[in-house]
Amino acid sequence: MDDRKLNIVILTDQLHKIGGINSLINIKANYWSTSKGHRIDIVTTEQEGEKTFYQFSQQVRFHDLGIDYDRNSSYFGHKNITKVFKNYWKLNKLLKSLQPDLVIIANHIPVTFFFPLLATSAKFLKEYHFTQFHRSKLRPTPMTRFEKFIEKYLDFKVVLNKEEKSFYTSGHIVHIPNPIPLNFMEKPALDMGTREKTAIAAGRYSPVKRFDLLLDIWKEFKKSDNQWNLEIYGGGTEGEVAILEGLINEYGIKDSVQLIAPVDNLMEVMQRKGLYLMTSIQECFPMVLLEAQSAGLPIIAFDCPTGPRNIIETGKTGCLIDMDDKVMFVSKLLELTKEEEKRVKLAENGFESVQKYLLGPVMDQWDEKILNLV
Repeated sequence: MDDRKLNIVILTDQLHKIGGINSLINIKANYWSTSKGHRIDIVTTEQEGEKTFYQFSQQVRFHDLGIDYDRNSSYFGHKNITKVFKNYWKLNKLLKSLQPDLVIIANHIPVTFFFPLLATSAKFLKEYHFTQFHRSKLRPTPMTRFEKFIEKYLDFKVVLNKEEKSFYTSGHIVHIPNPIPLNFMEKPALDMGTREKTAIAAGRYSPVKRFDLLLDIWKEFKKSDNQWNLEIYGGGTEGEVAILEGLINEYGIKDSVQLIAPVDNLMEVMQRKGLYLMTSIQECFPMVLLEAQSAGLPIIAFDCPTGPRNIIETGKTGCLIDMDDKVMFVSKLLELTKEEEKRVKLAENGFESVQKYLLGPVMDQWDEKILNLV
């Protein structure tokens, strides 16, 4: 075991919003700084003076470059191109003072395109939280070719499931799954009779999550049900919220559906609910499904590329529905809400299967596959 203390810099855009990537940065930064004694610096480009959504250890240090990209424009368009150069200059200056051993690019941000030009001897790692499934089917463009060229300079690539490894052809590619933020997990009460008859979903209000489709499914489900409610935990722009609220009113399901602001104790909330539903068009390795299983929630999810199928064993630890088969999704929802024993069995098996994603074992993989090689 390599016991060296490393200087690790994590690069991201912001930490003031709820989200899977921000949650994972929080988990890893806290673990490395408190349990391993590594020095952790997190560098953002657009924190906008806001507090972090998740609670960080006092040992973690923060630096915001104040770049403030226009998110509605291309990074290389006229509104952002000068900001890319500003990003490079300010980050280069900061890294000279921080002297990192390892720089982690935590998501798809502009530094992805210029990191080889930074004046540092640190090794570079990029995490890929999105699936390459759909992009792999498309004809290469000049930009995707450029991305593949730049990726060759990464010292490490980390993907979240084994299926994703097949989409990359160069460099040191390793598979490390997302961890659950616990070293020990107490088994939750799995008596579904004591839980609320409430199905939940969670995530940002964006097209990839397809909460509009979930509402359509719920509308059909409610034609045969008068007991269950749906809660969607998340947030988005005023426009995104208005679209969902409009559909709730149009479908006549206002009495059974709530849009709820993000919470920082979602796993605790889950332990009181009865089902978790996912209708995303794509998910690489959704941490929220691990959280649902750890909270004893049975899951119904579309078999979207490539994450759910790498977490759920259909019929045993959850229910995978063929993509866009809305009729089958509604049918399975009706079946499970009526049959408590099936929900309990799925919850029990899901809880057992999720043990391999506990924080300690997953972070040991980071040591073995990454940190001990830096």
